[in-house]
Amino acid sequence: MEEFTKFVRGGILGPIKKWGTKWSLWPVHLVTACCGAELAHAFACGYDGERIGALNYGIARQTNLIIVEGAITRKMARVLRITWEQMPDPKFVIVMGACGLNGGIFWNGYNLVKPSEVVPVEFFIPGCPPTPEALLRGIRQLQIKLDKGVAENSVSFSEVKAEKGKKPRILPRGVKKVSLAPCIVIAREKEVEWELGKNLCEKLKVLGRAVITARNRIALKVDPDKLRSSAMKLRDLGFDHVKSVNVVDAPNEGKFIVEYWISSYSVKELMPVLINLHSEISRREPKISSLSDIFPSADYLEREMQDLFGVEFVGNPWKGRFLLAPDAPEAPLRKDFKLQEEVYVGD
Repeated sequence: MEEFTKFVRGGILGPIKKWGTKWSLWPVHLVTACCGAELAHAFACGYDGERIGALNYGIARQTNLIIVEGAITRKMARVLRITWEQMPDPKFVIVMGACGLNGGIFWNGYNLVKPSEVVPVEFFIPGCPPTPEALLRGIRQLQIKLDKGVAENSVSFSEVKAEKGKKPRILPRGVKKVSLAPCIVIAREKEVEWELGKNLCEKLKVLGRAVITARNRIALKVDPDKLRSSAMKLRDLGFDHVKSVNVVDAPNEGKFIVEYWISSYSVKELMPVLINLHSEISRREPKISSLSDIFPSADYLEREMQDLFGVEFVGNPWKGRFLLAPDAPEAPLRKDFKLQEEVYVGD
């Protein structure tokens, strides 16, 4: 953004423009994660960020600074870019937090992008989270850049040479072995005093393994070819909608576990009850019958799972990408990828 800095400092009115911009950095804060709490702290009464000419503002067209707080996903990248494009020149970007620098705790996520790949960034503020003092220091560095025309670090470290005779540092080794995950169990039967649940289990046992896992919770495990008939049986009993659809990837067992959480809005005594209807399918050919025609609320949820896990819900009329950005990898939540190893460099 050097041209913007030159614009602020140039011309007959340069000193006035520079002074006005320096003391009116009003950031539109792009909060996507926990760094937003640190920004709020920096501008609260304790640190009072407004005293150095910065004031949080909510309208992009009337601000000249974005403070990116947190991780930027592929979908949020578009929001960041649009926000930046709506702002008048001269405009600047500060990224705070480890997520914006290198991904932070999401460093291995399929859906993360670096803000610097979306918009030009003036300063990075490291930390997880950065302190309020660090954020205000970053704003001060931007003000100093507006004054001098060049960016400077706010801290410098002196070089320390290793003493002779000392043993070289032993660097940490990379990941050599990944432990196998334990067997995944969806439901364990519990002894619960619940008469309605016991009656429901008796009616459902003809379909598969029906057990009470907690009060108002029943798990029904069925074979894939009995999934639709089981769903129709539940509908006949008064269950009228699907609350969520989940897929559990169990690569060590060579299977996906597909589960539907089913409940009722229309029958009063069934309203507190949740039925976990689940089935297991092979990872090699992940197909299962859709329940979207039996429970319309399952349609959207099946689309999500097909996008994220690549499980085909046969009978669902939707085909193609639904949630993911065009450049996102196929079935990103499958546990098929090799974990990236950190690299350590010695002296």
